[in-house]
Amino acid sequence: MADPDALHLVIEDAGGNLAGYLIVNGLDDPNRSVCLTRIALQTQGKGYGKEAIRLIVEWLFAHTNVHRIWLDVKDFNLRALHVYRSSGFTIEGTLRDAVLRDGKYESLIVMSILRTEYEG
Repeated sequence: MADPDALHLVIEDAGGNLAGYLIVNGLDDPNRSVCLTRIALQTQGKGYGKEAIRLIVEWLFAHTNVHRIWLDVKDFNLRALHVYRSSGFTIEGTLRDAVLRDGKYESLIVMSILRTEYEG
């Protein structure tokens, strides 16, 4: 957690209770491209993920010189795809059969948002 290239954040609900966490990597990337590596929520469907995405994107563009924020999401995770799209992320492509889990391959969709898109 002391790595200056990474950011580890806790997501809390309105009462200050743990609702999840978020990890960003690549803060020192020479291409100014950071990866939203992980968003994990204890409870889905309450808007915590969407609000966390909104806040981290806003913070990264306001407080760093990042040009691009990217992430990958499993192609069957329709809820997450909807949240990322509604948050301004664009689909760049699919990494077919990129992850082997429990003997079955899963594909990842790569998405990103650029500073110019965010500011536009």
